[in-house]
Amino acid sequence: MKKTLLLLVAAMLTTMFASAQVSDTIVSTTPSNKNVVLEEYTGVNCTWCPDGHKRANQLKASHPGRVCLINIHQGSFAANTYTTQFGNALANQTGLDGYPSGTVNRHVFSGSVTALGRGDWASAANTILNQSSPVNIGAEATIDWSTRTLNIRVQLYYTAAQTVTSNALNVAIMQDNVLGPQVGKEKNPDQVVGDLYMHMHMLRHLITGQWGETIDNLAVGNLVEKNYEYVIPEQLGSPNAIDALLEDLTVVAFVCEGHQEVLTGIEVPIQLNNVPAIGGRILRVIDNGDLSCANTASTSFDFRNLGSSAITGLNYSYTVNGTAFTGSWTGNIAPMASAIIAMPTITVNLNQNNTVQVEVTNIDGTAVTTSPKSLTFKKSVYTGGGNMVFNLKTDNYGSETTFKIFGPDGAVVLSGGPFSNTSTVHTFAFNPPVVGCYRLEVYDQYGDGINSGYGSGYFELLNGDGSRIFRDNGNFGSQATYLIDVSVPASIEEVTMENTTVYPNPATDVLTINSGSQVQRVEIFNIQGQLVKAEAGDVHTISVKDLANGLYTLKLTTENGTSMHKIIKK
Repeated sequence: MKKTLLLLVAAMLTTMFASAQVSDTIVSTTPSNKNVVLEEYTGVNCTWCPDGHKRANQLKASHPGRVCLINIHQGSFAANTYTTQFGNALANQTGLDGYPSGTVNRHVFSGSVTALGRGDWASAANTILNQSSPVNIGAEATIDWSTRTLNIRVQLYYTAAQTVTSNALNVAIMQDNVLGPQVGKEKNPDQVVGDLYMHMHMLRHLITGQWGETIDNLAVGNLVEKNYEYVIPEQLGSPNAIDALLEDLTVVAFVCEGHQEVLTGIEVPIQLNNVPAIGGRILRVIDNGDLSCANTASTSFDFRNLGSSAITGLNYSYTVNGTAFTGSWTGNIAPMASAIIAMPTITVNLNQNNTVQVEVTNIDGTAVTTSPKSLTFKKSVYTGGGNMVFNLKTDNYGSETTFKIFGPDGAVVLSGGPFSNTSTVHTFAFNPPVVGCYRLEVYDQYGDGINSGYGSGYFELLNGDGSRIFRDNGNFGSQATYLIDVSVPASIEEVTMENTTVYPNPATDVLTINSGSQVQRVEIFNIQGQLVKAEAGDVHTISVKDLANGLYTLKLTTENGTSMHKIIKK
């Protein structure tokens, strides 16, 4: 009887103690399944990484509150500004052999490595989500805006026994909305902003170090609480860090058995405290891409409201190549929201670098000081006209390269590509039918231009006499744009030289060329401006038998100049 009473008292004390342990909890004490932590290894020069980002976003959206995303910029495709001191060690334990790769809870699903291709993430995640977890996790986080102090509270509650004797608690800081370059960005258009890419879930720091803080007591029913305080520096990451914008930070906390095998995790939105009533930040200055051939440009800036009240008006100052101006804006920007502020049309120097710098000076009648942001850009406008020639030399990946020339009405008047995967010069006749502003756009699907070490490509526009209007060395990333101010349309009639004839016309099999000057080259273009036949040397006949019936232009280059001849193949 006495023994029974003692056991009953002990049981009551145990229950009371457990109750006291969990009286102020932010973690569930009910056994739960695992959450997914997807660590994605990525880089700005990785063409298929945006497709990985898209798939990860879709996975997270399909399982609200159950999937945590951590994008780790690392490896040969990564930009230094986006890497951290932790990325290489994390990647080295995955066995990855390409990008993008990802680990789902650092679990080995087959073979001996944890790295998975993006096509396997969803099925791996479904497997993890259906497994019971021996530990639950809860967390909350705040930032004091005035001191930049981040406080994180994490609780673990153990619901089942484990075969290991310790766990590791990891707390990571991520940053969203990081605007920057990204090749292949068209594969994830939801994150494309103008000509930039919005990087999300970017790992910036591990508060608990490379492999986390050790947790030794894994007894069932045990509740562990850890509190972390971290003053966020102005920049996070290494070796060339990016600005740490407090409003874009999030936290992910997760538990591992060791360095591998993540048991569960949680993403923690951060509550911002002591936010000032009035404040703001210029995120970027934007070239809106003025498509006129005038020496003007359209610019704007992206402004975020960092105050606790809506903004209805602001004043700003800006300089254009050192000359000062002022501007104002009215509208409505909610707290922590952003708006694109259009600026007045500016005058620029054509074919030279132009720098625009902006800072906001007043918000709703209150003087403020914001960090200025600047943009340097070039508006390329060249004068051309008549019968011109466009040459494009591809690199060894010509299948990635295309081009279009748009007329003054926006319609495509000439296009070409994709081309073969050889470094080859492709020649097109460009015969603008009317005067006006034409736009040339050259595209590279991979995003590294046509002269980045895989063949020396370029493109150029020539006058009919062979003189050069402009030449681009091919180092342009995803797209290069040139504007061509055509003041003289291409001749509708033939442009001939004295003592030069081409016959018969129409022709069926062979054209005969009779010139008083020594012939150097003969080229035949179709009505789309594409070069369909060419012969070099002192040519006097050229076969047209293999050409489709229709209208063509024959360009004859001699020692004394060039002439254009309209010919008909029948």
